[in-house]
Amino acid sequence: MHLRFRDPDGDLVRAPMPNSHQPQYGDTYYARLKALERQFLATASNPHVVMLTLTASNKNENGGWRCPADHLRDVINSFTDHVRPALHRALGSNGADVDNWEYARVVEHHPGSAYGHVHVALFIDGVVSEADFHPVIDTHLRHCDPAGASAHNYYSPETEKRPISASRVDTALDPEDYGGSEDVVGNLGSYIAEYIGAYGTELFERSVEELAFRATCWATSTNRVDFSNGAQELISTDRADQSTSSAELADSSDTDRWVDEEEERKLVSDLSKSLQDAIPDQDGWEFDGIGIVGQEGETYHSVENNGVGYVEIDGSEHLDPRKKLPPSCPKPPQSNSSLARYYR
Repeated sequence: MHLRFRDPDGDLVRAPMPNSHQPQYGDTYYARLKALERQFLATASNPHVVMLTLTASNKNENGGWRCPADHLRDVINSFTDHVRPALHRALGSNGADVDNWEYARVVEHHPGSAYGHVHVALFIDGVVSEADFHPVIDTHLRHCDPAGASAHNYYSPETEKRPISASRVDTALDPEDYGGSEDVVGNLGSYIAEYIGAYGTELFERSVEELAFRATCWATSTNRVDFSNGAQELISTDRADQSTSSAELADSSDTDRWVDEEEERKLVSDLSKSLQDAIPDQDGWEFDGIGIVGQEGETYHSVENNGVGYVEIDGSEHLDPRKKLPPSCPKPPQSNSSLARYYR
């Protein structure tokens, strides 16, 4: 699949049309995470990372399966409209009181299921704890009808089942050890990249559940990985810094110190270049549509609009009614001991 343009002379020019389901995008995501990590750690004095998980029931009110697109939209809308503002409150002056933080949002499918859920990776400069984010999870439970407390139990005795994970970042750990212990992370980029899923595996060699999930993402124009505005700026700054470093490298005989990051820089710059090439800014250029090349040659597709629109179909409410779970919050475990009272 590629973009088609007409140059000022009317000649056809084709350009790459990258998308997040192509194999190289796994590398691109990782490179962007590492760029964010480098810039964040360059200024953070006490770096921490927090991972939040938001999900919802995949059953409807009738006991049948939810439409995957509607299910995914419920969870993402909850993050966009309610959870993201709750993060500002949790990390503001009335909460953890930190000034420097950014996030990366990752959409992933449940193992063995085509339904998706959301991970929010928070890069935070300051000491935070899981308890600081209890109100954030509570916000999701209040505003996402199919979300239940049992799947978001931040009091669970099994830490891996909690929807909140808070860790200190220690860059002195072995670079290959992205999780030195339950509460310390060394390689921040690798730690978050683990949540992107099936890294390094060809798309059509993956499970049918993941293919169905990706089809849902494609049909709903859902970005599987997204960054806060500040994180995007840090990534752009890193690109500029690395470009300067590359120019300095050309005049230096000491190249060993750049070898480990060279591939990451190349992945980011290649994607940036392909996008720039795909959008000519010269006068007289015209967009000519999309071409898809198959065994029988190229087929042409015009593009009249973009994005996805949702409409309510009158009378269809009974087909897939949203399951409304109680908006109650997780409860702390009760003590097994009791105080007996004796009366004479």
